[in-house]
Amino acid sequence: MASNHTIKRCKPLLGTFIEVDLYGELPEKDLVHWSNIAFNEIERIHHALSFHAPESDISVLNRALLTEPQSAHNLTNDLSVILAFAHALFKSTQGYYDLSVASILVNDKHLPDHLFLANSFEHNQPLGTFADVLISNNQISSKRPIIIDLGGVAKGYAVDQAIALLPEDICGSINAGGDMRVIDWQNKKVEIKYGKRFSALKKLQMANTALATSASYYNQGGSQYFNPIANHYVKIKGSMSVFSEKAMHADALTKVALLVERQQAKQILKDYNATAISINRFGFSRQLS
Repeated sequence: MASNHTIKRCKPLLGTFIEVDLYGELPEKDLVHWSNIAFNEIERIHHALSFHAPESDISVLNRALLTEPQSAHNLTNDLSVILAFAHALFKSTQGYYDLSVASILVNDKHLPDHLFLANSFEHNQPLGTFADVLISNNQISSKRPIIIDLGGVAKGYAVDQAIALLPEDICGSINAGGDMRVIDWQNKKVEIKYGKRFSALKKLQMANTALATSASYYNQGGSQYFNPIANHYVKIKGSMSVFSEKAMHADALTKVALLVERQQAKQILKDYNATAISINRFGFSRQLS
């Protein structure tokens, strides 16, 4: 009878630490091989979708959307998947979920200004929002100049893509700084951090294969969660976690649960077969959906 082997590995990518834990009835060298494939896919996406990298696919697209917004710009497969999802969520949230808040994050120095926004536009020429965006046939255009930051949703997407490459006889999990997928998630529990102190951890039952958590306790200089409708930052006292079928969905839906009116948020979560759980700073949890 074959014996189970387990490996646990960690690498810095996507602005966080990527943890790959795999086990199965395979030789350890095979598990290492598959973990390398997962890491390589995450690294590929990191280089393609990072706002911080001036030559990444998203930075190249942002320059095009700044200088020639009304032209149709081709999207890579990665960008096509993520932006189609983000555009649909922008519509269903009536503008609360909007990746074009990147310009505000740049202005407030939460993101680098390697696109030289401060020198490109006068203050009376605000950039566009996702309401200006048209996505069709793997192409994007905008009525007004716009820039996009994929942020956490790129982390979730990277986790989903890496998991999809693993064979069916491998179990385990991939965790990208709180955006995670657990292959054999049934009857598993996970610890959610809801505060800065070491003991601020709460165990929750996994409700689906993917999980993402948003919180403010490590954000230096204040919250980076911006409400584009109310035009202010949102401070989270505790954490907001979402279980869903994809880590990309779970990450985006944490912002929906934080920003959108409760009944509307519950319907959107239901549409994605997702469950949201908030944990306050005292460790008490409440299910939103």
